[in-house]
Amino acid sequence: MNNYHDEQNELLIQLAKDFYLENIPVIEMAKKYELSRYKILKYLSEAKESGIVTINIRSPYERNYELENSLNQHFKTKLFILKDTEDLAHRDIHFWHFTAHCVQEFIQSANVVALSWGDSVYKVIEQFKPEIREKLIFTQFIGEIGKYQSLAGSMRLVQKAAMKYESKYLTLSAPLYIINSQARELLALEPILQKTLLTAAHSDIILSGIATPASITSVEAWNRNRHLLFGNHLAQACGLVYGRPFDQYGHFLNLENDPTFGLSLEQILDVPTRIGVSNSKFKAEAVLGALRGDFFTHFFIDEKSALKILSLLK
Repeated sequence: MNNYHDEQNELLIQLAKDFYLENIPVIEMAKKYELSRYKILKYLSEAKESGIVTINIRSPYERNYELENSLNQHFKTKLFILKDTEDLAHRDIHFWHFTAHCVQEFIQSANVVALSWGDSVYKVIEQFKPEIREKLIFTQFIGEIGKYQSLAGSMRLVQKAAMKYESKYLTLSAPLYIINSQARELLALEPILQKTLLTAAHSDIILSGIATPASITSVEAWNRNRHLLFGNHLAQACGLVYGRPFDQYGHFLNLENDPTFGLSLEQILDVPTRIGVSNSKFKAEAVLGALRGDFFTHFFIDEKSALKILSLLK
């Protein structure tokens, strides 16, 4: 009897280490231990009840509330500004941990989460803690960026996020920009793409980074056809969000001839929680324009970028 008890405790300890310390998804643990996912979840619950696992919650994150209050007076968007740490080597990862922690709090009450593309979104998802939400759906809401080998492409990101939650995901197998308006409209009617777009239109959350106009040069096809895509508008742009260029005053620039494939701007701005993230002071002008345009409901930013935005306002 004692041997059985010892073996059972050892199994609970190993499962708890894999899940809580190694962040191994339950679906992988199920294969490793040849157990069902529900059996593993039952054992993890038992490990907490028996005292093998104890959870102490303490926040390692210190926000700059004074700076948040100063900037929140200027914008409708709620800003989250993480104070810089003295540990320079880990400052960036500290920011991504903080943002991921907060974003996962938002996701707790969501059914559909739409993801943009880019390094910022990738780094947030990378820091997600594994959870089980089988009915949760991650979806693309605009087309693919054209960097099909990139880990930060939106198709890869919805797959990555879904793995963290062992949930469902929907992709949009189409390019971000389609110049021919008729082709764009007809493509949206294709059943497999239509399903994704209809689901994305009912998103509870959008998570997106923000880009500078220089990002256009990173994709050869965009750069080569920039005039066809944006006309002369790119020269006036300070940033791009949701695939669209905008100016420093928060005005989208190509509404009369928008080649972006995916949800319309009206549909995007109708999503109740739109979360933006940036920790690069070189994007401060773009972030300021986005804040002026109310493109986001919540925005996560590092202290240095926030200070630069405050100086630009002055």
